[in-house]
Amino acid sequence: MTSSRSRPRPRRLGLLLYPGCMPAGLLATADMVRAVNRRAGRGVCEVVWLGLTPQPIVTEDGLTLRPQQTLAESRCDVCLVPGFWTETEADLEVMLERQAKLIAALREGGVGQAVWGYCAGVALTAAAGLLDGKAATGTWWFQRFLQQRFRRVRWRFTEPLVSDRGAVTAAGAQGHWLLVTQQLAQWVSAEVMRDVEHVLMLPRPPTAHPAFRPVELMAQPSAELKKLLVHAQSIPASELSLGTVAEHCAVSPRTLRRRIEAHAGLPAGAWLRLVKLRQVSEALTTSLEPLKVIGEQLGYLNESSLHRAFKQVTGMTPVHYRQAFGNVKKGR
Repeated sequence: MTSSRSRPRPRRLGLLLYPGCMPAGLLATADMVRAVNRRAGRGVCEVVWLGLTPQPIVTEDGLTLRPQQTLAESRCDVCLVPGFWTETEADLEVMLERQAKLIAALREGGVGQAVWGYCAGVALTAAAGLLDGKAATGTWWFQRFLQQRFRRVRWRFTEPLVSDRGAVTAAGAQGHWLLVTQQLAQWVSAEVMRDVEHVLMLPRPPTAHPAFRPVELMAQPSAELKKLLVHAQSIPASELSLGTVAEHCAVSPRTLRRRIEAHAGLPAGAWLRLVKLRQVSEALTTSLEPLKVIGEQLGYLNESSLHRAFKQVTGMTPVHYRQAFGNVKKGR
């Protein structure tokens, strides 16, 4: 497991503003990053609003937003280039002409180590030469224009998302969702992204088995318990104890026990064990890994004792649980 000392610094994600850009995808991305950071219990990603100048920018919807930094002074790791409203090839041509200075700034290296673009934002990215020699996708009704205008790009319009050497492109006005979720998923665990997607896309996060309701993150009655749950998930099962968690929280084991039992309605030790068993249940339903491998990944020292504990809590063997709740099929 990664300790706090060895955790990487938060990646800086620049959200690029320019006159006439569509802000919905940028705002949704900022919300998504915030949710990922909270769910992960650490700063995975830091959002920075960028502009060609520091002046306020009027977007497509009339919403005025102010950049925090200019492209020239940006020290971002990634720059996200949003789309703009366009219905014809002529609209695309006009916007490229209007944004000549922005395109030049992008070409000069204001995007950091990587660039992400979606919908019509792909045209701006291509115009800056950032897709030259790379594979990329784009929205289907721009296909003829993009192919003729940017011949050095290896277009793959049949794919909704293409990643090639730091350049990630997505098709469609809602392409930001697929693009950003796919990229953030490389920085956090599958469990974190799954919870975030459930929270942002569904009215209520589903629970695979009622036994795990006491350790559903979003169902925790206090912010303190949410943070405690996230921390417990990061500790190997063999090392998870009231004492180690209490030390992390800078309280006595007695105090921590009282707080957990008051909020969770369960004995503190049982609640902590349930946190790890829920992680086992998630791995069973989202992968085909054997229980032995799952147990080793989560820090269990003995497969047979894990098998017994899981059945005691759920009333089902791990095999039957996977058959009942699993959503991964062989051969995928």
